[in-house]
Amino acid sequence: MTLPRSITVPAAIILAAAAAACIVLTSILTSTESASPNLDNRRQLKLMPQKEIIRYGLDPKTIELRATRPGDEGDWWKDINYHQRGLCGGEKCFFISMSNSSKGYLIGDGNFHKVPRLAEAVEAYTYAAELGTEYNLRHFYAAPPYEMDTPRAFVRNLRGDYKKHFGKPKSLIIQPSSTAPEGSIIIRCYNDRVLYGRLMYILESMSVESKQNLLGELERVIHVVEAQPVLINDFQLMIDTNGRTYHLDLNRVKRGEASRKDAKNFEGCLEGAVKYVEDSIKGTKSVS
Repeated sequence: MTLPRSITVPAAIILAAAAAACIVLTSILTSTESASPNLDNRRQLKLMPQKEIIRYGLDPKTIELRATRPGDEGDWWKDINYHQRGLCGGEKCFFISMSNSSKGYLIGDGNFHKVPRLAEAVEAYTYAAELGTEYNLRHFYAAPPYEMDTPRAFVRNLRGDYKKHFGKPKSLIIQPSSTAPEGSIIIRCYNDRVLYGRLMYILESMSVESKQNLLGELERVIHVVEAQPVLINDFQLMIDTNGRTYHLDLNRVKRGEASRKDAKNFEGCLEGAVKYVEDSIKGTKSVS
């Protein structure tokens, strides 16, 4: 694959994630204002699993707070807030830059499960660049990933979920990234109730114009996936409150052809999402 000279990231992306490649998310709001009026709390937790709605802020479990000064981007471990809410997925965590909140760092163990990860990260970055150039798709990769020995200061300052996640890795993969808009959700295709529950959640905060924008974006994604069927693998798509979509965790395409399970789950998934948004625009009640 040929790597484009540059990747354009929409100026509107001013807050972050995930994660890329596996981009990483925080716990849902529990207030009645954030819950859908049509979902009781128990069902909301089912349809909105933790770490699937982008929220930022300090980790409420953090007791000790140390002053951390913003640093040079080359010293990324001096430029992150170790006390932000846990933004971790299965393999990587996202840290917001203290000097530029529109940027951040997606960080993973360089030898996760004893498997070197740099080549996979480079391949994901390259593929994201090609998707951005050929199809004008949004993603969060801002620059090529690189590997480095784990800074002692990084391990020493880890707290809470981050400390549990990383342990003491010998090396880290750093993926410079743009941050995801706060309040965004991730839709997946493994369960219709989850899909429509999440769409219901975000559509309630959208204007008609944003809903119409989302409708066009979903239709465009359908055509892109037809041309790039590897995207069906563990399909996941982020949607922000303005109806814009972002592709995540492109490391997943390394597996090549989609499994039968992923292919079956994806069948009709986005078409159903399109109809749900159309019904929302018309003001009618759709499938739940």
